[in-house]
Amino acid sequence: MSLTVHKKGTVKLIPVPEEQGLLLNNNEEVSSSTKSLEKVGDLKISTCRQLENIERENRLSAVLRLHSRGLNQEQIAQELRIDQSTVSRDLHLVQQESKKHVEKYMREDILLEYLRYLVGSNEITRTLWEMVQNKDTTRKEKMNAISLLMQMYDSRLQRLTAGPESFLNVKKSLSEIDLRKMAEVNPMLQARLNNKTLFGKDFSLFKGLKR
Repeated sequence: MSLTVHKKGTVKLIPVPEEQGLLLNNNEEVSSSTKSLEKVGDLKISTCRQLENIERENRLSAVLRLHSRGLNQEQIAQELRIDQSTVSRDLHLVQQESKKHVEKYMREDILLEYLRYLVGSNEITRTLWEMVQNKDTTRKEKMNAISLLMQMYDSRLQRLTAGPESFLNVKKSLSEIDLRKMAEVNPMLQARLNNKTLFGKDFSLFKGLKR
């Protein structure tokens, strides 16, 4: 550390280059230690949240399992040794999540399932015809394969016939779901929906709202 005396009599300490480097290194070490502590703190918070989520999921599963056995909220609370308000909140959450899963299935998954059925049906039909045309197949095996083919064709015809109608029913159900979501933020629409005036002659109102 060098000592500098100004004309006015003031004294100023100026660190030499070696000391400046030491100060910088100390500051970097402090900054690095602070960041390490922050990372440890974030890791602890993340771990606690994960444990809380696991505990919550386990509790939800237990509540749903006991509810499916016919136990009421009070009995479930006694069984799990938790507050009845917690049981009520968990059941409400399960109900909301179930609605989301059903809606997602109707919007996205059902079409994929229908396509999977058609592809699988084609594969089974092809395999059965290979058995029928195979020279090494016994007469009994051929008859069984032909019988299965007849069942496959009958089932396929029913699915293909019912498919478009089912799809229209799904679209109608989704329209009703969308309508109820809109009604949640529109009291007048909610009142008319409660009076069951929309799903009939007045259902055109929903089409107007969708535009």
